[in-house]
Amino acid sequence: MLEIKKTIKEKSWIIMLFAIFIFSFILDMYILTRYNLSYGRDGPFYDLQVLSIIQTGFPASNDPPLVYYMLTPFVMLTENSFLGIKIGMALIGSLMAFPAYFLTEMFSKKMKSESRVPALLAAFLITVNPFYFGMIGDFMQNLVGVFFLLLLMYFAVKWFENTKNWKKYGILTIILLVCSIFTHIYTGILAVVLFVSLLLFNFGFKTYKTGKIHLFDLKILGLLGVLIIGGLAVLFVIYPVMFSKFTTVLSFLNNSSTSGSDLGRGGTGNPLIFFTLPFLLGIFAILTILYRGLKSKNNIQVSVISKKTLLSWLYIVMTVVLVILSILPSIDSQYRGRFIMLAFVPIALLVPLGLKYIETWLSKKNASKGLKLGLIALIAIIFAMSSLYGATEEFSSMGPSISTEQYNSLLELKNSYLDGEIDSDGIIVVSDYHTGYWAEYVLGMHVETGTADEVAQKYSDKTIYTLTLTESQQSGLKGGVEYSWNPLLPYSFPFGGISIQDSSNGHPSSMSSPPDIQKNNMTAPPSRSGNNTQFAMSPPGQISGNETQDMGSINNQGSDQQTYSDGTLIFGANGLKIYKIS
Repeated sequence: MLEIKKTIKEKSWIIMLFAIFIFSFILDMYILTRYNLSYGRDGPFYDLQVLSIIQTGFPASNDPPLVYYMLTPFVMLTENSFLGIKIGMALIGSLMAFPAYFLTEMFSKKMKSESRVPALLAAFLITVNPFYFGMIGDFMQNLVGVFFLLLLMYFAVKWFENTKNWKKYGILTIILLVCSIFTHIYTGILAVVLFVSLLLFNFGFKTYKTGKIHLFDLKILGLLGVLIIGGLAVLFVIYPVMFSKFTTVLSFLNNSSTSGSDLGRGGTGNPLIFFTLPFLLGIFAILTILYRGLKSKNNIQVSVISKKTLLSWLYIVMTVVLVILSILPSIDSQYRGRFIMLAFVPIALLVPLGLKYIETWLSKKNASKGLKLGLIALIAIIFAMSSLYGATEEFSSMGPSISTEQYNSLLELKNSYLDGEIDSDGIIVVSDYHTGYWAEYVLGMHVETGTADEVAQKYSDKTIYTLTLTESQQSGLKGGVEYSWNPLLPYSFPFGGISIQDSSNGHPSSMSSPPDIQKNNMTAPPSRSGNNTQFAMSPPGQISGNETQDMGSINNQGSDQQTYSDGTLIFGANGLKIYKIS
């Protein structure tokens, strides 16, 4: 019994880490299952990709497919695409607590810290914050990209501590880099930037300290450079839309656009998130660690660089890149909003380092162990509650872009009108791709965005229909983005905050979609035609039951889409209308 108690005491941090993981997973599932339908403006986009993989082996979109394949087993196990994808995302997101914890623990010896409280705080901050929930509701590929990014940083640092140890960590690092690239272009490019910066820093640092060129590291630098360029080339060839997104972000084009801002989709966000005392203290701590590593005399005659020095360099590069991309006015707001949402990564990793710095300072002041641990734990709890409070403000804006009644109206169209008054081989024209995803998912028909005349000219032998759908305000869209900035806390809190409105955000009712998405995502895969999209694993069914709010009651507050009055009205109910044009 004494041995058991001793073991529990010694490994209590493992229990607390798993408790954070379980809490995050349960919280994710609670929020994601308040409504049965898929969340966000993209609605069943991920469902379409996964169900296409189950049916054909390939996704329907030409986006990087890794996320879709990762979510497929969860859909197959639950036999429900809505629920399966939510479980998969909750699990992947909650698992980020582990790399965040172990990344923070890499600094423990350097800072001579006696507690694991800061590392546990990092695990909590990375999984419970408003930006995280903005992504899990609307930008799932980005969130999975963050998961791979954290793992990449951990294993890359473990490898570059001694590059000759490539068999143990090098291969895994390269695999994680490839996974990052084939997850999403934004987080993938960020992963490439961090990895290349680490390569150059490692080579330059060793050359400077030893006064000679290390041929093995030079070979590694050249080989990995070729692999990265080759990997991006393959990505752009297989998925051309990624090249257009890549060049758009790099050249800061479309800066005059005011429509479809992603900033309004993701929830809370403002560059001021970077300017809080806890975060700035973390910046000071990481700069101190890097400075000491650069000035260290221990590395003059050896080829091994401290993990803490390497990791501090990565943190600084990541922070600088995200801050610049978040504040540059030349970047379109929809891209800037994505980068602001990624702020939770450096915040979760750097704020705990500031806490470690305080802990070290208390040790130098000969503070008692109990006083030091109590004070650090109290600050960590306040920071954690601040993050949780900020996350709860995001919950109310998370939900599907259509109401239950609208979804059931689509089912009525499918069951009562398809192959009767509606030709299943016809073309449905929608004014926005969000509506198109729901039409394609439920009706299984070919969907196009644009005008009815343009589509009719393109498909002269097909019957053309137009479908409009009033978008529900429960989609996470906001007219402006507010961030309750509190300089003393990493996130907003119910006291002492300054509410700041982000005027750069476009009006959420603007439904024009990015050209690359309109062109590439709304075309059904070649193997699917007519109403054959009756996916065996998860057929569309009547939705009712556990919604905590009647979304139909707020339906009229949404944005009514383009109405086509020159056709024959076939069906109209609950803000949904379908016309036969020709």
